Amino acid sequence: MTTDVFAAIAIGMTLPPLLVLALRDPKRLRSHRAAQRGAKPGERRALALASLLPGLVLAALGAWPAFLIWLGGIATGGWLIVLWLARSGDNGATPS
Repeated sequence: MTTDVFAAIAIGMTLPPLLVLALRDPKRLRSHRAAQRGAKPGERRALALASLLPGLVLAALGAWPAFLIWLGGIATGGWLIVLWLARSGDNGATPS
């Protein structure tokens, strides 16, 4: 497998737990006064570990170029998740 394939698989395995972590963030839910409960500390730790595990595997395999691509990919993916959640939580209010 090539570096790009390793990185794409790792990014694909990282973003779903990161999305669940962002959706169940207690602080975000509190600020939106949502009735949904936030993730408990054990759940947050498990999701964080699940999102970091592909990168740890890449590092353990010595696939450093794929690791760096994964790192950039999850940073970009996390940024896009935050932008999406901010837009979906925006009720037409304009920042002052």
